[in-house]
Amino acid sequence: MQTCRICFVMLASFLIGCSDNTDGYQESKEEFPNLDATYSLLFETNGLLSLIKLSANAEAIFPDPGISEFESILLPSVTYRNGDEISLFHSLTDCSGNISLYNFKNDALKKTVVFDDLRNCDLIVHALAHYGNMFYIGYEVPGTGAKETLYYARIIDSSPTEPEFFDIEIDKKPLQAIVSNNRVFVLSEDMEDSYRNYLLVYDTLEEEFTADINLGFEAQKLFKSDDGNIIVSYPELHNFISSSTMAIVKTTRYEEGKEPGFADTEASFSDEQGNLYYSMQTDYSGTSYPNIPAVYDFQTNTAILYYYENFLSEQEQLVEFKIGSTTMVSYDAKNNLVLIGYKKAGDPDKGGLLRIRPIPNPAFIDNIDLNGVPFQLYTD
Repeated sequence: MQTCRICFVMLASFLIGCSDNTDGYQESKEEFPNLDATYSLLFETNGLLSLIKLSANAEAIFPDPGISEFESILLPSVTYRNGDEISLFHSLTDCSGNISLYNFKNDALKKTVVFDDLRNCDLIVHALAHYGNMFYIGYEVPGTGAKETLYYARIIDSSPTEPEFFDIEIDKKPLQAIVSNNRVFVLSEDMEDSYRNYLLVYDTLEEEFTADINLGFEAQKLFKSDDGNIIVSYPELHNFISSSTMAIVKTTRYEEGKEPGFADTEASFSDEQGNLYYSMQTDYSGTSYPNIPAVYDFQTNTAILYYYENFLSEQEQLVEFKIGSTTMVSYDAKNNLVLIGYKKAGDPDKGGLLRIRPIPNPAFIDNIDLNGVPFQLYTD
């Protein structure tokens, strides 16, 4: 059993809880190169999701005039990010649905119509994942009257001109899906057993479910580690589950009051070292913001919290940038910069992107205002 620590980025020092040191982390973050980079930023405005490309180096950021293949789509209800690709599901007015699969690196967009065989307007998609040309969808068909609610997994092969699919009925409500090691891991809950959580495992080679693992209660979210194992997060701890043996290989328990809170984030990003960049909810202790940028290092069990008050002046926070809430956090590995997307206060359709240097010497670099709210970001 391990414990976690939290480093609060203060004006000139760190308040370190429940662990030993951060020497290794600091050494890896001390260099600041100046290399050309391109950011592909998905942003939300007026119920639509669009994309803008930004050119950047360590000193400046500005819009790239190039045209992207990404077409604006309705704001998705479910998304799944895996490396260079993101899949996005939204319902259509005829009660079918659409999956947009976008490759950031190749600037390639592919759309697949789904559920046109059912056209059930009550159908609810809870989980989405992709692997190669395949999609996994976990969905619910609500019951009416004496008819009970049913849950399904739909496996779709999008490679043919007419996509092929099959459904598997499952006995638990799917909540989230994640792909690793030729398997789809599905966080689910048993509605007839006090909402107990389970991990359903679908083997993509055998094309069947091969495991149903009892996770207990309050399992909140799944993440994938840099070595392909599955991280199951709870309010008070997280477990590493082997993606090959399905056994728990490590448990990290949080000290009370020092929970990293990454299970509550809607959007997150993992770098090549497995560090998780996310928006952490606050109780307004030490900050006037409902959420702040954070980075969790699973190797050292260290959470770094970046309070806006510690790298921006009051004038910058309230007047120049008008920061309202954090919507996404990412990382520019070329220039060793933390990227922070935010929604502007008082204007739900406006936002911006901040760039800062990470610990041990956090510092504001620059900001770019946007005609939308940052949603997800990819760096080349």
